[in-house]
Amino acid sequence: MVPLQREIDFAFYPRVPMISLELTNHCNLKCPYCANVTLTRPKTYIDWSFFERMVDECAERKFNLAYLHGVGEPLLWDRLEEAVALIKRKGAGMGTFGTNGTLLFADRVKSLLDAGLDSIYVSIDTLDPEIYAKTRGGKLSKVIANVQEMIRIVPKNFLITIALMEHKDHHITQATIDHFHSVFGHNDNVRSNLVTNALFPSAPGDYRVSPEKIQHCRAPINYLFIALDGRAAICCLDQDVLHSLGNVAERSIYDVWFDHKTQTTLRNVALGIYSCPSACTENCVLLPPSQSVNSVVLGLGVPFDEAAKLFNTLMYNNQQAAALPILEALMMRDPNHPELRAVHQKLTSPAPKLTLAAS
Repeated sequence: MVPLQREIDFAFYPRVPMISLELTNHCNLKCPYCANVTLTRPKTYIDWSFFERMVDECAERKFNLAYLHGVGEPLLWDRLEEAVALIKRKGAGMGTFGTNGTLLFADRVKSLLDAGLDSIYVSIDTLDPEIYAKTRGGKLSKVIANVQEMIRIVPKNFLITIALMEHKDHHITQATIDHFHSVFGHNDNVRSNLVTNALFPSAPGDYRVSPEKIQHCRAPINYLFIALDGRAAICCLDQDVLHSLGNVAERSIYDVWFDHKTQTTLRNVALGIYSCPSACTENCVLLPPSQSVNSVVLGLGVPFDEAAKLFNTLMYNNQQAAALPILEALMMRDPNHPELRAVHQKLTSPAPKLTLAAS
């Protein structure tokens, strides 16, 4: 355990997570568990010069510009193919996107393939026409037809992920999975993603199966959501950017993410301590933060490299029991670290002495 400081001057999260950059906040559906229908920021499209700057920084710093969506439908933007091609050409990340599939017509699929797109995420949410009409407001049969045609068009190495959502009005069962395969077949490149509806702070409806508050939240490390105006949100669920970490149109992604104030906020949210944004505690699922905590596991209270160094020292001296909590804390802080999971797997089974490289 180490003393817990109210403000930190090091990176609690030492790596910028996958980035989701919003291209448009226009949408052609009105899902009640999404913030689009109650959005307070203007409906528009991303400025191309700003988009180019984001691509250049991601390419230069090896950030993963993974997704090109936010609270809108990317296929509504006529420069989507150009955006995908630029990301792929410069090696700036995955450069894929999520879509509701309503506009995923064959000619658009072909033009996206020509641009270099090699994967796509389709949020259908349900294969029940009545529930779909109630929650999405569209015609499910047309979306299914679009996806089925896409499966026929794309090459076998093109990954299609189709999301089905568990929420208070829709429960996923084995029959749901069987129906999925009867509709879309058994293809190695077509996968279902079974998700549980989360609370979007600005959404008009709470569709969670089990609404509850939590003491700790690590959602900010999953994705860095950047709205089309450049504001970086506290997490990808904060679609209306109720709490901004900073504006990457004015500062770099690197500077906003590694700002000491940002890292202190992210640490506080992860541990549920001291001062947390009202967007998290009042509008989302975080409980009021604890004010009485004065110490924390070393892996959460010192710079990443220092904790990794101590981990190595403990392992060298055969103190695995003391080393394991440090490793688990580091895994929480950097889930995409190339060695963490492998080291953890070996540490929890009979293995020789191990060391952990710094981030």
